[in-house]
Amino acid sequence: MSQYLLFDAGGLDLAAPSDLIKAIHEDLDIQPVAGTHSWFRGLAVAHGKLLPVTDIGAFAGRRSSTGRTLELEPAAGIAGFQVDNVQGLCDIAMSEVPLSEKETSRKGVEKLTLSVRAIVHHDRVHRVLDVAAIVQSPAFLSIAE
Repeated sequence: MSQYLLFDAGGLDLAAPSDLIKAIHEDLDIQPVAGTHSWFRGLAVAHGKLLPVTDIGAFAGRRSSTGRTLELEPAAGIAGFQVDNVQGLCDIAMSEVPLSEKETSRKGVEKLTLSVRAIVHHDRVHRVLDVAAIVQSPAFLSIAE
């Protein structure tokens, strides 16, 4: 059974396979980059290397995320996802749960390619992100305003 990291961003409960997360950063010093979309927070230095950081809440067309930064494993992509809260690790089996109107109601949420794949933990449905699809998507890579 796989382990997932449970977190929320912009009012969405989300999950990512834990083997795709290298580190969780409490307070990264992120430097904004002029001429980029507001959801692209900027560049930080993590483990001696530049880390581009994207606000996952704002990227999904929701409110901005203001908490921790999830640094992806390099094999998944050179990126950091700023999220609101991290609930922790979970090894509950994935379920299929239909998408709710709340999850699909805002323009931009399609950028996260939410699917019926979810982890249900403590009565909360955490949608499992397809991290590879996100970091390779044209919307994610097109940071210029």
